[in-house]
Amino acid sequence: MASIAKLSIRGVRSFSPNDDEQVIGFCFPLTIIVGANGCGKTTIIESLKYAVTGSLPPGNKSGQSFVHDPKSIGQSSVKASIKLRFNNTQGSSMVVARSMEVTQKKTTASFKALDGTIRTVDKETGERVTMSHKCSELDKNIPYFLGVSKSILEHVVFCHQEDSSWPLQEGAVLKKRFDDIFDSTRYAKALEAIKAERKSYASLVKDLKADLEGLTSHKHAATGFRGELEDCKDKMSGLEDKINNCNEEIAEEMKTMEESKKVLAKVEDFQRNLDYKHNDIETQEAVYEKQKELLGKDDLTEKHSYQELKEMLRELSDERHGNEATRSLKEKENELHEIERTVDRLRRKTNELNSRKGKLEAERDANSNVLRQRFQIMEEIHRKHQIELDSITQDDDDGTLTQSTAASRMSLSTIFTTTTSNTNAITQEDMDAFQRAVDAKHVELTEKLNDAKKDHRKDEDAMQKDVLGLQAKKSALENDRKRNESSKHQAMRELNQISSQMSSSLSRGRVRKTDVEEAQEQANQLAKDRDDYNNNPRREDITKEIRVLEDKLKSIAATIEQDTKIRDQLRLRSDEQNEIDMLEKQVTQEYDVLTDLLRENSFLISSQGEDPRVTREDPVSPIEVLHNNVRTKLLTAQEDVDRCNSAVGDIQKKVSEKQALLGSHTSRLQQLLQKKKHLTRDQGGVQQIKSVIRAVLRNDKEEVDVERINDDTSPSELLKYFDERVKDLSKDEEKPEQIAKIMKRLKKMAQKSVNCPCCTRDFTDEDDLINFQARMTELADPDVSELHAMANKKSKEVREALGRYDKWRGKVSENINEYLECTRVIEELKEVEMLINEEEGGGRGSLKDLDSDLKTEEATLSDKKDHCNELSTLLTTVKGIQDTSKRVWEKMVIVKNKKDNLKFRFGGNLLDDDPRDLKTVEKDLTKSSDQKETAYTNINKLNNEQKQLNEKISRITNQAATADRNAREKADAFKRDQESTKRKDELNEQLKQLQEEDKDLDKQMVPLRTQLMQKESDRTRMRDANAQEDGMFSGKLKDFERDMDKLKDVNYKIDQYVRSNKEGEINEVDQKLLHNAEDIRDGEGRLTEMKPELENLKKQVEDGERQKKTVQDNIDLLKLSKKVSQLQEEIKKLEDDIDAMGGDAAREKHQEATSNVRQHQSKIERYNGRMQGLTEQKRNLKRKLNEPEYKGVDGRQRMKMIEHKTTNIVVTDLDKYYDALDKALLRYHGMKINDINKIIRELWALTYKGEDITNIEIQSGQDSGSRANRSYNYRIVMSKGNTQMDMRGRCSAGQRVLASIVIRLALAETFCLNCGVMALDEPTTNLDFENKRGLAVALAQIIASRAAQSNFQLVVITHDEDFVSIMKQELSSQTGFNMPERYYQVSREEGHDGRFYSKISAVDWDDL
Repeated sequence: MASIAKLSIRGVRSFSPNDDEQVIGFCFPLTIIVGANGCGKTTIIESLKYAVTGSLPPGNKSGQSFVHDPKSIGQSSVKASIKLRFNNTQGSSMVVARSMEVTQKKTTASFKALDGTIRTVDKETGERVTMSHKCSELDKNIPYFLGVSKSILEHVVFCHQEDSSWPLQEGAVLKKRFDDIFDSTRYAKALEAIKAERKSYASLVKDLKADLEGLTSHKHAATGFRGELEDCKDKMSGLEDKINNCNEEIAEEMKTMEESKKVLAKVEDFQRNLDYKHNDIETQEAVYEKQKELLGKDDLTEKHSYQELKEMLRELSDERHGNEATRSLKEKENELHEIERTVDRLRRKTNELNSRKGKLEAERDANSNVLRQRFQIMEEIHRKHQIELDSITQDDDDGTLTQSTAASRMSLSTIFTTTTSNTNAITQEDMDAFQRAVDAKHVELTEKLNDAKKDHRKDEDAMQKDVLGLQAKKSALENDRKRNESSKHQAMRELNQISSQMSSSLSRGRVRKTDVEEAQEQANQLAKDRDDYNNNPRREDITKEIRVLEDKLKSIAATIEQDTKIRDQLRLRSDEQNEIDMLEKQVTQEYDVLTDLLRENSFLISSQGEDPRVTREDPVSPIEVLHNNVRTKLLTAQEDVDRCNSAVGDIQKKVSEKQALLGSHTSRLQQLLQKKKHLTRDQGGVQQIKSVIRAVLRNDKEEVDVERINDDTSPSELLKYFDERVKDLSKDEEKPEQIAKIMKRLKKMAQKSVNCPCCTRDFTDEDDLINFQARMTELADPDVSELHAMANKKSKEVREALGRYDKWRGKVSENINEYLECTRVIEELKEVEMLINEEEGGGRGSLKDLDSDLKTEEATLSDKKDHCNELSTLLTTVKGIQDTSKRVWEKMVIVKNKKDNLKFRFGGNLLDDDPRDLKTVEKDLTKSSDQKETAYTNINKLNNEQKQLNEKISRITNQAATADRNAREKADAFKRDQESTKRKDELNEQLKQLQEEDKDLDKQMVPLRTQLMQKESDRTRMRDANAQEDGMFSGKLKDFERDMDKLKDVNYKIDQYVRSNKEGEINEVDQKLLHNAEDIRDGEGRLTEMKPELENLKKQVEDGERQKKTVQDNIDLLKLSKKVSQLQEEIKKLEDDIDAMGGDAAREKHQEATSNVRQHQSKIERYNGRMQGLTEQKRNLKRKLNEPEYKGVDGRQRMKMIEHKTTNIVVTDLDKYYDALDKALLRYHGMKINDINKIIRELWALTYKGEDITNIEIQSGQDSGSRANRSYNYRIVMSKGNTQMDMRGRCSAGQRVLASIVIRLALAETFCLNCGVMALDEPTTNLDFENKRGLAVALAQIIASRAAQSNFQLVVITHDEDFVSIMKQELSSQTGFNMPERYYQVSREEGHDGRFYSKISAVDWDDL
């Protein structure tokens, strides 16, 4: 706990700034400071308060009067310091030092708080640690170290005398102090901050909800778009499949077409061969018929066979061998056959040329279509762009027509405007003319565009030139204006500066020439004093003495350095050997630890089937093997635990599902329990009836039947019992007056007779009769009679009992309904609990099997976990053993290396020349160090003396410099005043001229600004018109170029056709056909010509070879017949082969395949069209999904939903925290107020000796509000009898002082738990002797009761020695603590400068 130890003061108020610090030590448990008025006692409280809080005393907000007045000691500045040593809450000693400075100017003084320091001791190193802090940081840190808030320190612990009665000040001050003490404002602000934060988060929740709804809608839209995109992709995929299928079908059909083509080509070859055969057989049949006709009657084929004719010919040939005519005939016949073959070949070639011609004519038709397309494009260009055409193309040199005359040709313009025009009428010359016209048109459009742009640029340049001219004029005027403004501002600043300087000099006072002369005279006098101090001979003597001591120090330092080297060598050698011995010992210890660890854990290790054996030579390898084996087993065990966890999780899920069925019953049970709790609450009807039963059992414990009347008795039975008791008591009631009558009658009877009136016994002895009569007289006397007393007592008891029963009956009757409701609730609770405990209907019984399974699985899991934990523990242990084994090995290596190095490290050097041992060297070092310290002490004394001389010189030098500077400043000020007045007049004249120039510039600026705005508006309109015209010309040019591109494409196709020379090929084929026809006609002509020749030859050989010829003709005829038969067979075979080839079927297949290909191609085109539409749709959907509101909307919606949920949770948590903090503050505030008032009651009763005020207390108005964040209205009330009233304004000055002290003591008792310090400044002010004595008694008792607390400190500052004497007497009578040894006396004593300063001195307590 925190406490204060010592305070030092210098330069504060009446404490001297130049003398030594005044120190006061604070005792436990009491420190008394005594002194006369004005001696500086209160300054101690002010210093304590400033040291711990940084707060200045009341009325010293600026701080100048808190520091010693510089004017009183003739200095320009005074520094003050306050140091406080205290123990923080951890018991550590700390010193806080604060410094201040007040600088005295001519008429005012300025206060400056310098940076403070906190000094403490490092617990680990024992060194002092000093930390510099700014004042604001100290103000926060010191209360933290003391464990008390700043407000408690200011207003309770170290309360100033002038502010000590703050508990009875006006409401605003009181409220602010108590709010600071209770920290209510901070917590109220915290509540408001929570509320505001909650409001902002609630608003954020609404915004997030709106954003979430928007994102959700965007998410749904994006999901729809993605669905559409997937559908689009599916459709595209389907179309691609269909296109692929169509392409496959087309491939199949093309394959069929190829096969059909092959078959048809083969059929055509056979058909061609068949045609040849038909031609041949027709020829042969014609020859046969002709031959047969020629033979006529010589036809021997019917009569003779071929062999017979052959024999006949052989016979005839032999006779007519070598006939020339016959040979010629044969040659002619051979030539004839050759011509016939040639004709047949030419016919076949003609057929091929006809086929080629058909293909070329088809290509020419396609070219005609392209020509028509070109004509249409040219016609469109002519019509659309109004091309001027020339139909006649002239030679460039002589002007003659190069192609045709105007009469034989139509112009191109006529062709384009005639609906029946022929596209073939356009020649290359026409195309060249059209191209020239088009190029001219392109040049025309380009020139128009360029001319327009050129004109626009000229207009723009002209307009821009005008605008720039106007802007230049405007800029020039603005620059002139800115220069004027700059000059004006500069002149005004200089003028204001001069005025400010003159006003400040006026406030300080105008410097006169006499002031300058006086200041110079004072500076000269101080300079003379400075020279006197500088010539003091003592300064040189001190320097010489210091030089001698420094030489001595150097000698001592050399000796110390030499001895230190020797000591280090000795220590190093000793340390090395000691380190080796220590390491060997550690190796042995570590190895023993290793073996001990293995032995201690041998059972655990062996239980896992491991048996490591370590040796000194190898302590590592066996442990590493053991570590690897245990880790492997641990991984396996963890896998088993994971499987068991999964099984337990499944069963727990089932159990949770079963437990969910108990919800309704459990909910109802909670409701009934809450209702039961409400019905059985304290001060409730049930508890009141129970209290009545307990009261009955307590009061009638002897008469009551506990089996009838007990805690379970019903209210009706209780009422019945009350009626019976009332009836019995009414019967047994004894009235005292009846007993008095009976006793009077018995007394009379005793006086008249000698017999006892009750038992009729005779009194034989007269003494007995006298005693009896006296006894009867005594019993008959109501004042002394025991019977009367007993009767009165019993009558009173009966009346009290009847009153109790009436009261109990009323209480039971009043709460019987609530008791019956509680009984019903208890019965229903039993039913609900029975339902919960039943096995059927969702009760707990149905969970038994699952619980059993769960317990089984959990037991298994527990076993697995235990096994896993054992392995984990073993692994940890083995790891520790492994670390130990590694340390053993590492230290063994280190020992070996150190032994090797030690042999070569130490030679002779210093140790061989010096016979001293280590202790002697250390003793010599200590002696040298003492000599060094002595020398340093002497040097310090000389330095201090020299410092004091230098300070005096410095002070007088500063004063002289200040006076000299003051003289110069006054001279400069006098000169500046003269110059400033002159310069001020010049600046005023300059400002007038600048204002006139500004007016002229404004007049020039207005028309110029209007012209510039008009020009800029004209330029904008001109730019818009020019841009529109440029766009029109550019559009026409682009449109024209697009049409020309189309024409170029068509011309390229036509040029391709022309370059391919298809027309030449057609002409060539026609020429070949003509040549073939001529060759065929020539061959047929030659055949016709050769026939007469053959006839002639036949006639020539007719005579010689007629018979041979006839035979040969017959043979030939038979051959022809045979050949015709063969040809017929071949033709029949070819026809059969053609039929077998299926040419018709192949042709049909080819046609069908061609049709199918066209259909599939048409489908592909349709599919491609749909594919393009889907592709566009897909592109649009992707573009939509890439739009900002849909891109990444799922993630943004999820994050927004999470943000919305978490923010909503934050709002809920803030509500809970707000309510919890609110309730906690209410409870805390109420508890603290009650504790404070309790202490106030005790202290007031102890201290106040008056009879009028019985008690005082603090009221905060908390009962009138239900929220902690409302404003508390504190007030101090006093009780006079049963009446409470505000104490402020209704109490005397003494009562106010005493009440304030009591309240402060109560606040300290409550809030200063960590700091037991309390300071009272002049507590006896306005107190009479009795209240003064009461305060002394109370303080003595507080000290006695708190003396056992180690950090309790009471500081009492007073001028009243009677009060101190009373406290001494009271403390002497107390036990349990030690009396303080001394107290402190504060007085004003004369200093060395003849002024009186405050001094603090300790006085023995016995001298009081």
